[in-house]
Amino acid sequence: MTENNKRLQYEELSLLISMFNDNEFKWVGDPNQLEHWKSALDKFMLTHDVSGLEVSPFRFQILLDMGENWFNVFLPCRYPEARPECYFSSDTATKQMWTEINQEIEKKLNEICDNGWYRLSHVKSFLQQPVINETSELSQFNKKSDYSFKICRILIWTHHLLSLEKRKCVCRWANELGIWGFSKPGYPGIIIVEGLYDNVQGYISRLKSLKWQAITIRSEESEVIYNSPLHNHGEFVKIRLGRINPGVSEFENMSEISSKMKEAGLEEMFLSAMKINKNKTNH
Repeated sequence: MTENNKRLQYEELSLLISMFNDNEFKWVGDPNQLEHWKSALDKFMLTHDVSGLEVSPFRFQILLDMGENWFNVFLPCRYPEARPECYFSSDTATKQMWTEINQEIEKKLNEICDNGWYRLSHVKSFLQQPVINETSELSQFNKKSDYSFKICRILIWTHHLLSLEKRKCVCRWANELGIWGFSKPGYPGIIIVEGLYDNVQGYISRLKSLKWQAITIRSEESEVIYNSPLHNHGEFVKIRLGRINPGVSEFENMSEISSKMKEAGLEEMFLSAMKINKNKTNH
């Protein structure tokens, strides 16, 4: 990346941060990444000098004006020359709404490309209106539906899970979509997650978009929770097991996964999905 490209990237990020308050703009990453990004941006905003600043992919969320509805952004190292990865996520949107809004985002991303350079500083103007209209209607619907929502849990089997990039995606996407779970790298790869139905379905879609030798859903369960506020849905996630923040925990072997599923009261789901005879495990 040239110094000019780097400057354009940092100028665009600075503009985005200035457009949104602290509640609307949120970095997404581990503590070291967050510290690195904030430090680099602070230095640039003070000096307007990009020399010595590293180029790294940036990931953040922009809160829209209705509840927990987010515009998620991943800026590759070559942004604004390279296309950003953007998508809508929500704890309240239906699967159809989630799909339609993300299709609209895909369309608008093409429109904000100016002479080969992307300008995400236009994000507020092109996203706010369609999302507000859709989610306002949904909000009214939820108020009339006795606070019901659907929880879903799935067990995914893959031929293998070795790629560090895939393992990062497994963990990162769970965190972004607010779902809990476990995974086991190696042969085979096992991924078990639980959360709001639409978020879990979105997670499945993302995983299937990656290249696998073989991937299949071995088990899927869902249940509707009535008369409880949506923001309390985490209390009904069985494989959460006391963990406060969403995300996927990696375990080295199948016995650890089995133990966690037994602790969550989901041993039968695990054994059936893995085609393990319970009587044999007791010998």
